[in-house]
Amino acid sequence: MKKNCVLVLLAMLVLQNLTAQNFKATIKDSLTKEPIYFASITNLNNKKTVLSNEKGIFSIPAKAGDILSIASISYSFDTIKVTAALLQQPGYVVHLHPLSNLLNEVTVKAHRGYSAYQLDSIHRRKDFFSTTTDYTIPTVSNGNSGVGMGINIDHFFGPDKRKREAIKLFNRMEQEHYINYRFNPTVLKQYVTLPTDSLLLFMETYRPSFKWLRQHPSKEDLIYYINDKLKLFLKQ
Repeated sequence: MKKNCVLVLLAMLVLQNLTAQNFKATIKDSLTKEPIYFASITNLNNKKTVLSNEKGIFSIPAKAGDILSIASISYSFDTIKVTAALLQQPGYVVHLHPLSNLLNEVTVKAHRGYSAYQLDSIHRRKDFFSTTTDYTIPTVSNGNSGVGMGINIDHFFGPDKRKREAIKLFNRMEQEHYINYRFNPTVLKQYVTLPTDSLLLFMETYRPSFKWLRQHPSKEDLIYYINDKLKLFLKQ
């Protein structure tokens, strides 16, 4: 009887670890310590994306083992590996490094033909692949967020596969940055009059895909998209 109880208990613990919970944290600027709002947080395992609110707080379905990608305009990437302990930890803070501090006057002058997005992308790529020339880079930061939990591509893959995985991860995160540049509060406030909470919900509910944005590159395309989705949003 005792043996059965132990087995049931173990099964419940395993099931709990496999079941998605809500991971909650706050995103802040690493220098000013101010909250970063409307940053996108994507669970790379279940593809769910949420945005941080005006206090930098977000909550996203996640389970132990999931990888979260965090992207915000003019900030370096951050990634988090969710653990069982992390799911139970209150007050977790993610610190993003502002890209403006990586830009210098010489670089800006050398790339006058680039957009702000392209300049940021150049520096995100440099920052992401800066550890070594053979891509032995961390996929999850272990110092940025202050908890010391991280994984490293070097530990799991050979050189060739490690390089492929690193590039794949970078591209997935870069796509989130591209969406943020095209579909952000500054753009939406020109065409949408909503309270902050409602605007956040609208942006989460009708966040366009990277593929759609690449297929519709013009400003007019995006305006039509926003107007169409706003009508649906206001009907709810």
